[in-house]
Amino acid sequence: MSAQSIAGIAFVILLIALDVVVIVALTKVWQTKIQTAKEEVYQKQALDAIQAQQETARQQKKLAAEMAEIKERLTSIERILKEVE
Repeated sequence: MSAQSIAGIAFVILLIALDVVVIVALTKVWQTKIQTAKEEVYQKQALDAIQAQQETARQQKKLAAEMAEIKERLTSIERILKEVE
């Protein structure tokens, strides 16, 4: 084998190795982008769940206050009815 053919084979091997490195790097970049997109979706879902929980808690407090008011009114009505008897 001549020095030129060895240099040519080495150059081809170098090009193949470079291609492999580039392909692996691009694959990692694409995987990272996909993972980041998934994480953003999960974060949005978590924020939506937190907001829903906060709204539910607010509504529960409102209902509890309304129930307390209804109980007070009912107690007042019962007292009035007992006085009328």
